[in-house]
Amino acid sequence: MTDDNRPTPDETLDAKLSEVLPEIITPPMAAGKGKVDLTEGPIKGHIFRMLGPFAIAVLALLSSGLIDTIYLGNLSDEARPGLGVMALAAVGFAYPLTFLGNSANIGLGAGTMSAISRAIGKGEIDKAARHAAAAILFALFVMTILVSVMWLFIPSLLPMMGAEGEVGVMAAQYLAISLPGLVIVSVAMISNNILRAGGEAALPSSIMILGALLNIIIDPFLIFGWGPFPRLEVQGAAMATVIGNTVAALFGFYIVQFRRKAVSFAAMTFSSIRHAWWTVGKVGLPAAVTNIIVPIGTALAVSIIGNSLTVEDVAAFTLTSRAELLSVGLLYALSACIGAVTGQNGGAGKSDRVRDAFKISYKVCLVWTSVAAVILAILARPIADVFTNDPVVMDLAVSYFWIVPITISGYGFVFVSAAGFNALGRPIFGLAYTIMRSLFLYAPLIGLGVYLDGLRGAFFGIAAANVISGGIAFYWSMYKAPMVAKDG
Repeated sequence: MTDDNRPTPDETLDAKLSEVLPEIITPPMAAGKGKVDLTEGPIKGHIFRMLGPFAIAVLALLSSGLIDTIYLGNLSDEARPGLGVMALAAVGFAYPLTFLGNSANIGLGAGTMSAISRAIGKGEIDKAARHAAAAILFALFVMTILVSVMWLFIPSLLPMMGAEGEVGVMAAQYLAISLPGLVIVSVAMISNNILRAGGEAALPSSIMILGALLNIIIDPFLIFGWGPFPRLEVQGAAMATVIGNTVAALFGFYIVQFRRKAVSFAAMTFSSIRHAWWTVGKVGLPAAVTNIIVPIGTALAVSIIGNSLTVEDVAAFTLTSRAELLSVGLLYALSACIGAVTGQNGGAGKSDRVRDAFKISYKVCLVWTSVAAVILAILARPIADVFTNDPVVMDLAVSYFWIVPITISGYGFVFVSAAGFNALGRPIFGLAYTIMRSLFLYAPLIGLGVYLDGLRGAFFGIAAANVISGGIAFYWSMYKAPMVAKDG
């Protein structure tokens, strides 16, 4: 201000900009460093502000898995005919187990998101920091137990799924490295959710991107044995993932502890830890179970295909499961956005804004899936060709792209709904939706499809499961479920 109390030209410009610029660009800040108040301003603006960075992060994360698959599917060795097909099949058998561990981490992250976002919505910033610290310890504890149990059952689980001979050996080698790495992933996952609960997008996305980029860079050196590195094939793919996740976990912890000061170990007491573990666990554990059900359904599907069809069918199913991430990726990012919005607004008692968040998210699911389905149908054979050099596997995989992608929005409705209700402290809805899709529809319909029409029938089973479960999730969420947060 000037001496006569008239605004300077710069102050006048700032005032005008603050009136006309949308809050999507300059969102209101909540109390606490780096936190954004999602209880004010347009819901659509908040979702799309976060969706961009999260979409890039998820794309990077999924790209690392896709590149693993491409490298492994194109492995060749004159002394080992069909090496690429065996590598794809091995990762296909291992995938449900690593997916299970990652799903547990996602569920624990959902519990963290729920507890912290509701506390922020109520203005309890110190409580949110205590919950964040306790959540990291809780995730390390739970994942250590889970991984130890999974490790013990590897020798019996793989043969039950149909992984035999060299394929079974390769799958076991992959799991021996990747399973312990899931404990490390928990730190990166919880750090990510601590930041997301505060409405941030760029920093949590950077954690995911860093780990994925390192994975992608290291992959060919360890898989193919470039330069001074040994050729490790499937073990190299697993090792590259663990190295990337370790760096991401260290970076994430540094951000929440030192940059954002969003965790407070010093203020923790036995009573506060117990309360925080209860608050995080009563959402996180059901959410973890919810997420674990998905890989259980996948494991059942792989078992059905592995015991009923050929190794080439398992390889083709693995290929399509990874390629599915091309259409599901943005919806995963969307589920990362909705939790912060529903959690803060539910904690603040703003149920109308919670309902709007669900409506907008469902519309995004429909629009994105429609666009992605057209692209995947047109590029079906070129995409399959990138993943494998085996013509049989390629022919088996192509029909997936013409059947399943148009129905992915239904699957999106299921996990977006689960993420939204988890943040409200109501994990039972996501649990019910996921059990319905993965256990009552997905696996049984795949079994029926395999019986009637082989692998193509399995793809029709997946499509039917998506449509039915998505319709039920949409109806129950919008017309039956409460849109207010639970206390805690």
